[in-house]
Amino acid sequence: MCGIAGIVGPGAERQQAALDRMLAALEHRGPDEGGRWSGPSALLGIRRLSIVDPVGGHQPVVDAEAGVVVVANGEVYGHDRIRARFPDFPYRSGSDIEVVPALHRAHGDGFLAALPGTFALALWEAGPGRLTLARDRFGERPLYWAHRPDGLLLFASEPQALRASGLVEVEVDRAVVAQQLRQGYVPPGRSIWQGISSLPPASSLRFEVGGQPLLERWWSPPEVVEPAGGVGDPVAWFRTALDRAVQDQLVADVPVGTLLSGGLDSSTVSALAARHHRRIAGFAFDMPGDSEVPYAQAVADRHGIDLHVLRPSPDDLVDLLQDVARTWGEPLGDSSTVPTLLLSRFVRREVTVALTGDGADELLGGYLCWARPFLHPDDPARAAAGGSAPAPSRWWARGSRARRTGGRSVPAGTEVARRYADFRSYFSAAELVGLGLPPASGADVDVSGYGYGTADDISRFDLDHYLPGDILVKTDRASMATGLEVRAPFLDVEVAEGCLRLPARWKVDASHEKLLLREAFGDLLPPQVVARPKQGFGSPMARWLAEPAVADLVRAELTDPGAPLFDLLDRAAVAPYLATPDQRLWNLLTLALWWRHHRPGAGGGTAVGPQP
Repeated sequence: MCGIAGIVGPGAERQQAALDRMLAALEHRGPDEGGRWSGPSALLGIRRLSIVDPVGGHQPVVDAEAGVVVVANGEVYGHDRIRARFPDFPYRSGSDIEVVPALHRAHGDGFLAALPGTFALALWEAGPGRLTLARDRFGERPLYWAHRPDGLLLFASEPQALRASGLVEVEVDRAVVAQQLRQGYVPPGRSIWQGISSLPPASSLRFEVGGQPLLERWWSPPEVVEPAGGVGDPVAWFRTALDRAVQDQLVADVPVGTLLSGGLDSSTVSALAARHHRRIAGFAFDMPGDSEVPYAQAVADRHGIDLHVLRPSPDDLVDLLQDVARTWGEPLGDSSTVPTLLLSRFVRREVTVALTGDGADELLGGYLCWARPFLHPDDPARAAAGGSAPAPSRWWARGSRARRTGGRSVPAGTEVARRYADFRSYFSAAELVGLGLPPASGADVDVSGYGYGTADDISRFDLDHYLPGDILVKTDRASMATGLEVRAPFLDVEVAEGCLRLPARWKVDASHEKLLLREAFGDLLPPQVVARPKQGFGSPMARWLAEPAVADLVRAELTDPGAPLFDLLDRAAVAPYLATPDQRLWNLLTLALWWRHHRPGAGGGTAVGPQP
């Protein structure tokens, strides 16, 4: 992975100092080397973490004959197969990114549909003076941009780099602050800053010098296909597709390992990786009082994986919280950011690339076990029973039939997503107003693309919102802070599209989620791993909040009249939330710490510079 940045527009080539500042702000993402290209109306730069062809794979990649220049953060999986399709392209190295201009030559503006892998890229066409920014299908790699009134367009992998340019004037967006507190993360496609935009997943932005940016969606999730996703035998298809994805993502010219929590997803990826990589290293986090290490060890023993276990000390928790606040360009209330950052540091000591199980929950119904209170709002016993009740499988799988028959009141289509957004909220609209913020609610969420049936709508909502807004942001920022590249085989385009086409009955029943994964790969895993219920990679948040040092931090950030947070929120309205060590208090604390480090004048950006 890398950090990319650039400036395009009238006189952009005169903004070398601004690009210097942007790249300096991204050095943690690419500690190995830097590169830049300058031409009329365009500056493109990169900080590179060298993974494929470390010696020859420099960026920017220039196709001089076509007048095309590319900088990209990410990996093109299976790039050797693409090279074989275009043997006449003048390749100069073994870099995977060189296939991007090759695909652009072949497909023109449609090249993104033919591009597999994970990426955030910028492609400059010198002839027409046109920039294309694009982001991968699920938002694994970040990309932000800003358009100035004088016609300059700037882009970067993180918002801090845009602020560091000295060319972008920002102020906090209070409506987004409300949404972030409400759900714990900044919504995909939004930014915490007015004046900076986040490019949404599966989207492109085209900009011609002298014109206006045009935002387009270049990919959409496929619809459900009956009877079995159009693949004949879903189990056989899944075994082949995921195994191929893991093989593709093991390709690197640096050491590779896996994040092995002991859960079903990471255990499957690790078992498949061990098939193709002799004595691969696996990495586990031993959470005191909630350890999954015995499960991870069982997988490691079965497949000859060299397991490394991190056993953290709580003594440096306050320092870690401050590190997270400094590292994340936008606030994130997910308490697992702390163990994720710790684990990334630990893993990077041994390997440069790590495969993970991210994406399996959203594609295979993994979160539906937590959604039962949403599905049973008037039946606490059934909601608490979890998998013991037979009814949920009927509701989840029957979809539009339930709506036609007018049976039990299960919300349909877009209403499922809207109500589910409220169900996953930590603050009500009224509580946000009380804090002095706009009244964010489920009504603010774009739910126009739903209507497949309750199970599929919930999973697709998490795929569109929670995965790119929380999970992938957490993984990207933590790994990039340490020079580690994390790859997610479940988000391989063939695997993901195939899973999305499958009806819900292939994924969940009354007592289990991720049925397809258990059926396809259960024989590779120890029985106790296959049978165990869902357990997220979380943290003992309540216990952490009770730690004396953290309690002191809470008092300093959430009660001191001079605390920066009260630039944003009403101090008296914050006070009632201090009594309960829950997610709402954690969200307030992480927002306070982030604002302390990134508010204007705090060092998170620089003053607005002169006009070009």
